[in-house]
Amino acid sequence: MTKPREKTREELTAEIEESKKKIRQFENREKIIKQKLSVEERKARTHRLCKRGGFMESLVPELIAMPDEDAKAFLRLALTSEPAQEFLKKRAGDGNAE
Repeated sequence: MTKPREKTREELTAEIEESKKKIRQFENREKIIKQKLSVEERKARTHRLCKRGGFMESLVPELIAMPDEDAKAFLRLALTSEPAQEFLKKRAGDGNAE
């Protein structure tokens, strides 16, 4: 059997540079994918907030005309009431706390 030819210093240096270039490309690709994921997560959150806000306004139409501070106070009162707390505890106990 013949011995494989050893690479020259220049060939090895070129191979290292090519590998570094590929690493930079993969790092950039990872960065782009993370940005896309962040945008998708933000869109999903915005959609969820709008949907739930619309649902709240449909249940309590007075919320539409209320200043933000009044709406916040109303929701805090509603959500800290005993029935609301019992509902939340029951949901947490059932494992449905999504």
